[in-house]
Amino acid sequence: MLNESFIAQTPSEAYKLAIQKYGSIDNFKVVKAAQYRDNNSNLVSEITIEIQEDIYKQYAGIDEEEILLEEINILKNKMSKMKDALSPESNKELVINDVKEMLEQKGLNINWIELMLDPFNGTQVAEDRELLLSFVLEEIEDSLSISKRPIDARVNIFVGPTGVGKTTTIAKITAWSILKGVDKSSIAIINLDNFRVGAYEQLGFYAKNLGVDYYCIDSLNDFNVVMKKLANKDLILIDSAGSSPYDIEKLLNTVKFYKSSTNLGDSSINLVLSAASKYIDLKDIYEHFSFLNIDKFIVTKVDETRNSGNLIAFLLDTKLPVSFISKGQNVPKDLDIATKRAILEHFIGEVNA
Repeated sequence: MLNESFIAQTPSEAYKLAIQKYGSIDNFKVVKAAQYRDNNSNLVSEITIEIQEDIYKQYAGIDEEEILLEEINILKNKMSKMKDALSPESNKELVINDVKEMLEQKGLNINWIELMLDPFNGTQVAEDRELLLSFVLEEIEDSLSISKRPIDARVNIFVGPTGVGKTTTIAKITAWSILKGVDKSSIAIINLDNFRVGAYEQLGFYAKNLGVDYYCIDSLNDFNVVMKKLANKDLILIDSAGSSPYDIEKLLNTVKFYKSSTNLGDSSINLVLSAASKYIDLKDIYEHFSFLNIDKFIVTKVDETRNSGNLIAFLLDTKLPVSFISKGQNVPKDLDIATKRAILEHFIGEVNA
Protein backbone atom coordinates (compact mmCIF):
# COMPACT_ATOMS: atom_id res chain seq x y z
CA MET A 1 0.00 0.00 0.00
CA LEU A 2 1.10 3.58 -0.74
CA ASN A 3 0.23 6.84 1.01
CA GLU A 4 -0.33 10.12 -0.81
CA SER A 5 -1.29 13.56 0.52
CA PHE A 6 -3.44 16.30 -1.02
CA ILE A 7 -3.36 19.89 0.25
CA ALA A 8 -5.93 22.63 -0.43
CA GLN A 9 -7.63 25.54 1.30
CA THR A 10 -10.55 23.44 2.56
CA PRO A 11 -11.05 19.73 3.38
CA SER A 12 -13.57 19.30 0.59
CA GLU A 13 -11.19 20.80 -1.97
CA ALA A 14 -8.39 18.47 -0.86
CA TYR A 15 -10.81 15.56 -1.06
CA LYS A 16 -11.86 16.59 -4.57
CA LEU A 17 -8.21 16.58 -5.67
CA ALA A 18 -7.95 12.92 -4.68
CA ILE A 19 -11.18 12.10 -6.52
CA GLN A 20 -9.96 14.01 -9.57
CA LYS A 21 -6.75 12.02 -9.69
CA TYR A 22 -8.08 8.55 -8.93
CA GLY A 23 -11.57 8.74 -10.41
CA SER A 24 -13.59 7.22 -7.56
CA ILE A 25 -13.63 6.96 -3.79
CA ASP A 26 -13.60 3.19 -4.30
CA ASN A 27 -9.98 3.40 -5.47
CA PHE A 28 -8.51 4.69 -2.21
CA LYS A 29 -9.11 5.10 1.51
CA VAL A 30 -8.78 8.30 3.53
CA VAL A 31 -6.50 7.55 6.49
CA LYS A 32 -5.84 11.02 7.90
CA ALA A 33 -7.21 14.58 7.79
CA ALA A 34 -5.69 17.66 9.37
CA GLN A 35 -5.86 21.45 9.36
CA TYR A 36 -2.86 23.66 10.10
CA ARG A 37 -1.26 26.98 9.24
CA ASP A 38 1.32 27.17 6.49
CA ASN A 39 4.43 29.38 6.47
CA ASN A 40 2.26 32.38 5.54
CA SER A 41 -0.11 31.75 8.49
CA ASN A 42 -2.90 30.68 6.12
CA LEU A 43 -5.23 27.92 7.33
CA VAL A 44 -4.86 24.92 4.98
CA SER A 45 -6.31 21.42 4.92
CA GLU A 46 -4.50 18.15 4.17
CA ILE A 47 -5.90 14.67 3.65
CA THR A 48 -3.75 11.55 3.35
CA ILE A 49 -5.04 8.61 1.37
CA GLU A 50 -3.98 4.97 1.31
CA ILE A 51 -3.96 3.42 -2.16
CA GLN A 52 -2.90 0.08 -3.51
CA GLU A 53 0.27 0.18 -5.53
CA ASP A 54 -1.41 -1.35 -8.58
CA ILE A 55 -4.10 1.35 -8.64
CA TYR A 56 -1.46 4.02 -8.22
CA LYS A 57 0.40 2.63 -11.22
CA GLN A 58 -2.81 2.36 -13.23
CA TYR A 59 -3.53 6.07 -12.88
CA ALA A 60 0.12 6.81 -13.50
CA GLY A 61 -0.22 5.13 -16.93
CA ILE A 62 1.04 1.57 -16.20
CA ASP A 63 0.30 -1.52 -18.39
CA GLU A 64 -3.06 -3.21 -19.09
CA GLU A 65 -2.37 -6.36 -17.06
CA GLU A 66 -1.95 -4.32 -13.91
CA ILE A 67 -5.12 -2.38 -14.73
CA LEU A 68 -7.05 -5.68 -14.87
CA LEU A 69 -5.66 -6.67 -11.48
CA GLU A 70 -6.73 -3.34 -10.09
CA GLU A 71 -10.26 -3.78 -11.38
CA ILE A 72 -10.41 -7.12 -9.55
CA ASN A 73 -9.20 -5.45 -6.37
CA ILE A 74 -11.78 -2.69 -6.74
CA LEU A 75 -14.51 -5.32 -7.03
CA LYS A 76 -13.22 -7.02 -3.88
CA ASN A 77 -13.25 -3.71 -2.04
CA LYS A 78 -16.84 -3.06 -3.10
CA MET A 79 -17.92 -6.48 -1.84
CA SER A 80 -16.16 -5.86 1.44
CA LYS A 81 -17.92 -2.53 1.86
CA MET A 82 -21.27 -4.12 1.11
CA LYS A 83 -20.64 -6.55 3.96
CA ASP A 84 -19.76 -3.65 6.25
CA ALA A 85 -22.98 -1.88 5.31
CA LEU A 86 -24.97 -4.90 6.50
CA SER A 87 -23.65 -4.42 10.04
CA PRO A 88 -25.90 -2.12 12.15
CA GLU A 89 -22.94 -1.17 14.32
CA SER A 90 -20.51 -0.43 11.52
CA ASN A 91 -17.64 1.93 12.10
CA LYS A 92 -19.32 4.53 9.89
CA GLU A 93 -22.42 4.61 12.06
CA LEU A 94 -20.33 4.84 15.21
CA VAL A 95 -18.39 7.81 13.83
CA ILE A 96 -21.56 9.58 12.63
CA ASN A 97 -23.22 9.11 16.03
CA ASP A 98 -20.10 10.22 17.88
CA VAL A 99 -19.83 13.45 15.88
CA LYS A 100 -23.56 14.06 16.16
CA GLU A 101 -23.51 13.67 19.94
CA MET A 102 -20.44 15.88 20.34
CA LEU A 103 -21.87 18.72 18.23
CA GLU A 104 -25.20 18.56 20.05
CA GLN A 105 -23.37 18.81 23.39
CA LYS A 106 -21.63 21.91 22.04
CA GLY A 107 -25.01 23.55 21.59
CA LEU A 108 -25.73 23.07 17.87
CA ASN A 109 -29.31 22.35 16.81
CA ILE A 110 -29.88 18.61 16.30
CA ASN A 111 -31.96 19.18 13.15
CA TRP A 112 -29.15 21.22 11.60
CA ILE A 113 -26.60 18.56 12.61
CA GLU A 114 -28.60 15.72 11.06
CA LEU A 115 -29.18 17.71 7.87
CA MET A 116 -25.44 18.35 7.65
CA LEU A 117 -24.34 14.77 8.37
CA ASP A 118 -26.94 12.93 6.29
CA PRO A 119 -25.03 13.16 2.94
CA PHE A 120 -22.04 11.40 4.52
CA ASN A 121 -23.92 8.32 5.71
CA GLY A 122 -22.37 5.23 4.17
CA THR A 123 -19.39 7.06 2.64
CA GLN A 124 -15.70 6.78 3.44
CA VAL A 125 -15.80 10.26 4.95
CA ALA A 126 -17.92 8.79 7.74
CA GLU A 127 -15.09 6.42 8.64
CA ASP A 128 -12.78 9.28 9.66
CA ARG A 129 -13.95 11.45 12.57
CA GLU A 130 -11.49 14.27 11.88
CA LEU A 131 -12.34 14.42 8.19
CA LEU A 132 -16.07 14.42 8.92
CA LEU A 133 -15.63 17.23 11.45
CA SER A 134 -13.63 19.19 8.90
CA PHE A 135 -16.56 19.06 6.48
CA VAL A 136 -18.97 20.17 9.22
CA LEU A 137 -16.73 23.07 10.26
CA GLU A 138 -16.45 24.13 6.64
CA GLU A 139 -20.25 24.18 6.36
CA ILE A 140 -20.48 26.27 9.55
CA GLU A 141 -17.95 28.72 8.13
CA ASP A 142 -19.89 29.02 4.87
CA SER A 143 -23.15 29.62 6.77
CA LEU A 144 -21.88 32.36 9.10
CA SER A 145 -22.67 35.93 8.04
CA ILE A 146 -20.17 38.76 8.57
CA SER A 147 -20.86 42.45 8.02
CA LYS A 148 -18.79 43.80 5.13
CA ARG A 149 -18.80 47.26 6.72
CA PRO A 150 -19.10 47.19 10.52
CA ILE A 151 -20.12 50.86 10.63
CA ASP A 152 -22.09 51.81 7.53
CA ALA A 153 -24.68 54.28 8.85
CA ARG A 154 -24.52 57.83 10.20
CA VAL A 155 -26.71 57.04 13.23
CA ASN A 156 -25.97 53.82 15.14
CA ILE A 157 -28.29 52.68 17.91
CA PHE A 158 -27.07 50.04 20.35
CA VAL A 159 -29.62 47.85 22.11
CA GLY A 160 -29.35 44.75 24.26
CA PRO A 161 -29.81 43.31 27.72
CA THR A 162 -28.27 44.74 30.87
CA GLY A 163 -24.73 43.58 31.58
CA VAL A 164 -23.54 42.68 28.07
CA GLY A 165 -21.14 45.66 27.90
CA LYS A 166 -23.03 48.04 25.61
CA THR A 167 -21.53 51.18 27.12
CA THR A 168 -17.94 49.94 26.93
CA THR A 169 -18.55 48.67 23.39
CA ILE A 170 -19.77 52.11 22.29
CA ALA A 171 -16.60 53.66 23.72
CA LYS A 172 -14.48 51.08 21.88
CA ILE A 173 -16.27 51.70 18.57
CA THR A 174 -15.87 55.46 19.03
CA ALA A 175 -12.13 55.06 19.59
CA TRP A 176 -11.89 52.59 16.68
CA SER A 177 -13.64 55.10 14.39
CA ILE A 178 -11.20 57.85 15.37
CA LEU A 179 -8.28 55.53 14.66
CA LYS A 180 -9.83 54.79 11.25
CA GLY A 181 -9.76 58.48 10.39
CA VAL A 182 -13.12 59.86 11.51
CA ASP A 183 -12.59 63.37 12.94
CA LYS A 184 -13.51 63.35 16.63
CA SER A 185 -15.21 66.72 16.20
CA SER A 186 -17.68 65.04 13.82
CA ILE A 187 -18.66 62.33 16.33
CA ALA A 188 -21.35 62.53 19.02
CA ILE A 189 -22.55 60.08 21.68
CA ILE A 190 -26.11 60.19 23.03
CA ASN A 191 -27.15 58.39 26.19
CA LEU A 192 -30.80 57.34 26.54
CA ASP A 193 -30.13 55.16 29.60
CA ASN A 194 -31.61 57.17 32.47
CA PHE A 195 -32.53 54.00 34.36
CA ARG A 196 -29.13 52.69 35.39
CA VAL A 197 -27.24 54.41 38.19
CA GLY A 198 -23.83 55.54 36.94
CA ALA A 199 -24.62 55.11 33.23
CA TYR A 200 -24.41 58.87 32.65
CA GLU A 201 -21.04 59.17 34.41
CA GLN A 202 -19.47 56.11 32.75
CA LEU A 203 -20.29 57.01 29.16
CA GLY A 204 -19.61 60.69 29.83
CA PHE A 205 -16.16 59.78 31.13
CA TYR A 206 -15.36 57.86 27.96
CA ALA A 207 -16.70 60.68 25.74
CA LYS A 208 -14.63 63.30 27.54
CA ASN A 209 -11.43 61.25 27.27
CA LEU A 210 -12.05 60.56 23.58
CA GLY A 211 -12.82 64.22 22.89
CA VAL A 212 -16.29 63.73 21.36
CA ASP A 213 -19.58 65.49 22.06
CA TYR A 214 -21.83 63.86 24.64
CA TYR A 215 -25.53 64.27 25.45
CA CYS A 216 -27.71 62.59 28.06
CA ILE A 217 -31.39 62.67 27.06
CA ASP A 218 -34.46 62.32 29.31
CA SER A 219 -37.33 63.02 26.89
CA LEU A 220 -38.30 62.53 23.29
CA ASN A 221 -38.55 66.29 22.77
CA ASP A 222 -34.98 66.77 24.00
CA PHE A 223 -33.87 63.94 21.75
CA ASN A 224 -35.34 65.55 18.64
CA VAL A 225 -33.82 68.90 19.57
CA VAL A 226 -30.36 67.36 20.00
CA MET A 227 -30.63 65.38 16.76
CA LYS A 228 -31.37 68.58 14.85
CA LYS A 229 -28.39 70.19 16.54
CA LEU A 230 -26.19 67.32 15.39
CA ALA A 231 -27.24 67.53 11.74
CA ASN A 232 -23.63 68.22 10.68
CA LYS A 233 -22.13 65.24 12.55
CA ASP A 234 -20.80 62.32 10.50
CA LEU A 235 -21.19 59.68 13.19
CA ILE A 236 -23.72 59.45 16.04
CA LEU A 237 -23.72 56.57 18.53
CA ILE A 238 -26.77 56.10 20.76
CA ASP A 239 -26.75 54.05 23.96
CA SER A 240 -30.20 52.74 24.94
CA ALA A 241 -31.34 51.37 28.28
CA GLY A 242 -30.34 47.76 28.79
CA SER A 243 -33.33 45.50 29.37
CA SER A 244 -34.26 41.86 29.70
CA PRO A 245 -37.27 40.42 27.85
CA TYR A 246 -39.29 41.21 30.99
CA ASP A 247 -38.33 44.89 31.48
CA ILE A 248 -41.44 46.34 29.84
CA GLU A 249 -40.79 49.92 30.98
CA LYS A 250 -37.29 49.99 29.49
CA LEU A 251 -38.52 48.33 26.33
CA LEU A 252 -41.21 50.97 25.86
CA ASN A 253 -38.61 53.66 26.49
CA THR A 254 -36.49 52.33 23.62
CA VAL A 255 -39.57 52.09 21.40
CA LYS A 256 -40.51 55.68 22.20
CA PHE A 257 -37.19 57.12 21.11
CA TYR A 258 -36.70 54.92 18.06
CA LYS A 259 -40.20 54.81 16.60
CA SER A 260 -41.20 58.41 17.38
CA SER A 261 -38.09 60.29 16.32
CA THR A 262 -38.27 62.10 12.98
CA ASN A 263 -34.55 62.88 12.82
CA LEU A 264 -32.79 59.52 12.67
CA GLY A 265 -32.28 59.38 8.92
CA ASP A 266 -29.67 56.83 7.87
CA SER A 267 -29.58 54.54 10.92
CA SER A 268 -28.48 51.07 11.98
CA ILE A 269 -29.76 48.98 14.89
CA ASN A 270 -26.97 46.97 16.56
CA LEU A 271 -27.96 44.22 18.99
CA VAL A 272 -25.19 43.62 21.54
CA LEU A 273 -24.98 40.02 22.80
CA SER A 274 -22.76 38.15 25.23
CA ALA A 275 -20.95 35.08 23.90
CA ALA A 276 -21.49 33.49 27.31
CA SER A 277 -25.30 33.48 26.98
CA LYS A 278 -27.32 30.29 26.60
CA TYR A 279 -29.01 29.57 23.27
CA ILE A 280 -32.52 29.98 24.68
CA ASP A 281 -31.55 33.32 26.24
CA LEU A 282 -30.05 34.55 22.96
CA LYS A 283 -33.28 33.64 21.16
CA ASP A 284 -35.38 35.43 23.81
CA ILE A 285 -33.22 38.55 23.57
CA TYR A 286 -33.39 38.57 19.79
CA GLU A 287 -37.18 38.15 19.75
CA HIS A 288 -37.46 40.89 22.40
CA PHE A 289 -35.71 43.44 20.17
CA SER A 290 -36.59 42.06 16.71
CA PHE A 291 -39.43 44.54 16.17
CA LEU A 292 -36.71 47.22 15.88
CA ASN A 293 -35.51 45.45 12.71
CA ILE A 294 -32.04 44.47 13.91
CA ASP A 295 -29.33 45.10 11.30
CA LYS A 296 -26.26 43.57 12.96
CA PHE A 297 -24.98 41.71 15.98
CA ILE A 298 -22.04 42.72 18.15
CA VAL A 299 -20.64 39.85 20.24
CA THR A 300 -19.05 40.70 23.59
CA LYS A 301 -17.31 38.80 26.42
CA VAL A 302 -15.74 36.24 24.08
CA ASP A 303 -12.94 35.92 26.65
CA GLU A 304 -15.38 34.91 29.40
CA THR A 305 -16.56 31.60 27.96
CA ARG A 306 -15.11 28.41 26.53
CA ASN A 307 -18.44 27.35 25.06
CA SER A 308 -19.39 29.27 21.93
CA GLY A 309 -21.57 26.48 20.54
CA ASN A 310 -24.73 28.24 21.71
CA LEU A 311 -23.63 31.42 19.92
CA ILE A 312 -22.73 29.51 16.74
CA ALA A 313 -26.15 27.81 16.72
CA PHE A 314 -27.88 31.16 17.22
CA LEU A 315 -25.94 32.85 14.41
CA LEU A 316 -26.71 29.96 12.05
CA ASP A 317 -30.41 30.23 12.88
CA THR A 318 -30.78 34.01 12.53
CA LYS A 319 -28.35 34.50 9.61
CA LEU A 320 -27.84 38.16 10.55
CA PRO A 321 -24.29 39.54 10.16
CA VAL A 322 -21.83 40.09 12.99
CA SER A 323 -19.91 43.38 12.88
CA PHE A 324 -17.59 43.41 15.92
CA ILE A 325 -16.20 40.99 18.49
CA SER A 326 -15.37 42.45 21.88
CA LYS A 327 -13.32 41.03 24.73
CA GLY A 328 -12.03 42.67 27.91
CA GLN A 329 -12.40 46.25 29.13
CA ASN A 330 -9.53 48.02 27.36
CA VAL A 331 -10.61 50.85 25.04
CA PRO A 332 -10.12 50.41 22.09
CA LYS A 333 -7.66 47.51 22.31
CA ASP A 334 -10.19 44.78 23.12
CA LEU A 335 -12.30 45.22 19.98
CA ASP A 336 -11.90 43.41 16.65
CA ILE A 337 -13.77 43.52 13.37
CA ALA A 338 -15.67 40.24 13.17
CA THR A 339 -14.33 37.55 10.85
CA LYS A 340 -15.49 34.01 10.19
CA ARG A 341 -12.03 32.76 11.16
CA ALA A 342 -12.14 34.45 14.58
CA ILE A 343 -15.57 33.01 15.40
CA LEU A 344 -14.77 29.55 14.04
CA GLU A 345 -11.34 29.24 15.69
CA HIS A 346 -12.96 29.76 19.09
CA PHE A 347 -15.38 26.93 18.32
CA ILE A 348 -12.62 24.68 16.90
CA GLY A 349 -10.75 25.10 20.17
CA GLU A 350 -13.75 23.63 22.01
CA VAL A 351 -14.12 20.75 19.55
CA ASN A 352 -10.46 19.79 19.91
CA ALA A 353 -10.40 20.21 23.69
